[in-house]
Amino acid sequence: MMCQPVLFEYGIYTESSDIRAHVSGVNKTLYVFPTHNGIEAIQKYTPPLVDAGQPGVIGRTASGWLVNLEWIKDIRTIKFFSWSGWNLYVPQMSTTEKGKLAVRCVVEVMKLGRFPFWLDASEDERQNVQIAGTDIVVFCKKKVQVKCDWRAGETGNLFLQKAERNPLRMR
Repeated sequence: MMCQPVLFEYGIYTESSDIRAHVSGVNKTLYVFPTHNGIEAIQKYTPPLVDAGQPGVIGRTASGWLVNLEWIKDIRTIKFFSWSGWNLYVPQMSTTEKGKLAVRCVVEVMKLGRFPFWLDASEDERQNVQIAGTDIVVFCKKKVQVKCDWRAGETGNLFLQKAERNPLRMR
């Protein structure tokens, strides 16, 4: 029996993101949700840990949970068929290449104003501010984690990572 490589804790429990965006090349769709809602889904439904790999690498390179889309509260699905980058996306790409394209995809959705941000907002009670034409003050300093989740649109599950190794030394 082959000894599995050691993985290091690095995933949804250790990152400092507020929002996660999983990009699925299979159906040209983004799945966006507050990070804590993904953690709650893992805790509530306790799916088993599964291993993942990378093209050209022997042995597992990550472990995580396959979480059904329906388990994640307030998940947003964004169809983005018009993005020109889809024709560059192929399953044989390295995880680093796929990740860079996923980030480009999310940035484009943001620029179009289609990316959901969960905001902190409140009515401004100051009379002088309201008289000047401002009723609501919005605060948005959110950290977004982007993941290429190639087959999510095909399987109906997101891979929420727990641990990984980086044998190709790429980021």
